Amino acid sequence: MTDKATSITDLPLDILVLVFPYLDAKCFLSLCSTCKAFQQPSIRLDPAYWSFATRSAFRVPNQPVVQHDGVRWQKLYRRMLTQTHVFTWGNNGHSRLGHGYGESAPGGPLLLPRRPGRMRFGGRANCAFPTEMEDTRHLGVIADMQCGGWSTTLLTANGTLHTAGVLDGQVTLASHDRISPLGFPAGYPSTATESRYYEPSVAIRQFSAGRSHILGLSDNGKIWSWYHAKKAALQVKFAHVDLREQATEGSSAKQASAFGHVEQVMAGWSRSSAYVQGIGIVVWDVVERGTNDGDTDTMLVLANAEVPKTSYRRPKGKERESEEQRALGEEVGAVLNYIILEHFVVFTTDAGKVFCGLFRDQNIVDDILELRDLRSANGTPVDVQGSFRRFAVFKNGEVITANQDYLHQCWNARGTDSTSGGLYKIPALQHNDVISVAFGDYHYLALHSNGKITSYGTELQACGALGLGEEGPQGKARGIVYDRFNRDGRLLPHAYTYGRQVWFDSRKKDWIQQLIQNAPNENEEARQRNDLFEEEANVQGEVSEWIEQEGREWDKDTGEDGLGAYFALRVSAAGWHSGALVLVNEELAKKEPSYSYEGKSFPRLRLSDGNEMPGSGELDVWRHGQPEWQLDAVS
Repeated sequence: MTDKATSITDLPLDILVLVFPYLDAKCFLSLCSTCKAFQQPSIRLDPAYWSFATRSAFRVPNQPVVQHDGVRWQKLYRRMLTQTHVFTWGNNGHSRLGHGYGESAPGGPLLLPRRPGRMRFGGRANCAFPTEMEDTRHLGVIADMQCGGWSTTLLTANGTLHTAGVLDGQVTLASHDRISPLGFPAGYPSTATESRYYEPSVAIRQFSAGRSHILGLSDNGKIWSWYHAKKAALQVKFAHVDLREQATEGSSAKQASAFGHVEQVMAGWSRSSAYVQGIGIVVWDVVERGTNDGDTDTMLVLANAEVPKTSYRRPKGKERESEEQRALGEEVGAVLNYIILEHFVVFTTDAGKVFCGLFRDQNIVDDILELRDLRSANGTPVDVQGSFRRFAVFKNGEVITANQDYLHQCWNARGTDSTSGGLYKIPALQHNDVISVAFGDYHYLALHSNGKITSYGTELQACGALGLGEEGPQGKARGIVYDRFNRDGRLLPHAYTYGRQVWFDSRKKDWIQQLIQNAPNENEEARQRNDLFEEEANVQGEVSEWIEQEGREWDKDTGEDGLGAYFALRVSAAGWHSGALVLVNEELAKKEPSYSYEGKSFPRLRLSDGNEMPGSGELDVWRHGQPEWQLDAVS
């Protein structure tokens, strides 16, 4: 009896996917081209492979909502090699936006309130339309970006952090320093970029920007903390927590996460934290060098707190667990993700549950509370994102938003059967492929899987944090109402039904500026429609939706890969400013839209109440149909 020759194609898929991560992208594609069996989508577009390849090559953070979309991850891998750009908008105090250096507001320098008894000077105070950060093209591939209280920080694909603005927020005069790398203490390479060889101790694989400090996690598991953009990092160690460094050999074939390995760092409003395997969520105060610390490179944290019941990890292989561990797994589960808010820690587990814990003095959390209203009914995983005082929970296509008031109500009512209000479902975010939501102090932005960003909330003093245009015709055309006394810009309720997309093509901005400004001079009918737009909020809301639909039509040409001219990978917000990491197809971005907007008159619409706007000509068409409004949304 002759042995039958065995082919690699005879192996089951669950075995093949264990082999694929050992191949780089070029070798993987070459393997797939060898035979028809490997051309099937389940192999060629394997989401596990392309997610791993993209995150490994470019240090892109995982995005749980789309982790099973192999087509998306493959397209991102191809375009990230050449097309990553960083855009910022909002308040530019301390030059936190990374552009507009040295520019002054009309009439000279602008005085901005800093704290009682003090004023600070600003350059260009606000930027209401996304503008690319300066000095970033030479950094190579940008893997991640995050906004802090007075800063914007970038992570490059080689593991270097670069910051614009200031970290400590204690500078009286606005900083005009350009973006610069965050450095390491003597004895280490100054940055991963400057190192002549790969040094896993300083190559940052994940980072988190807090209000006034930044945490970084290196490839080998070291925790680094920066409290000043111009001072070297401090390595964080604990007197009572045993951290173990991770091996960096073998890419995805690294050993399974084990006890003491740091999996994630999270910088909060005024706290630092890390998730440590087998220990749980560890919280400590922001570290700084004291007057007698000199150039020390390490800070030993003597007082830290551990969030109760967050240490559980599912057994692997032949591991056995105690009855106590098994009970903890049933009651809580293994932590999937967590956030640090001003007063609470909030985390999700693989049991489809959401928990919170209230911080006391010295970061102590006495107990945790399940937020039962946020539990996934079928036990599917849920995600949580948020900062400062607001957060969002993702489950089964829904995005539920809340703030700390809700958490306080739940905490105070624990042990009772009372349920609390304070959970909101913004219509534009429901079952609309939302990947993430980023929160500033008063505004927030959602990133959708199609690469679009929608904006919500309020921008104080018309700072431009919504990214929808400047105070006046631009902002009003996008649905913003400005308070005549404090200039706060608030999105109308109409904007919450379908959302208001952040535009990156400046031609759209020019178009609506022209559309609104020219209306009074076109003819009497256009002037009457414009007057109605200026005077009645409901008309403004509906006209802004018509403009929104026109803007979406502009983007109809999505190119060969379907990602379009501008495809956002990441969105972030903090304080009064925002930012996004965007793939830009330069060739597609320069193309004229498929139809002309030149000579467009101020729209004449049939409104939702049945009335027609003034005029005798034909009514303008709603590109995507007459809206069905849900005007009871809360921001």
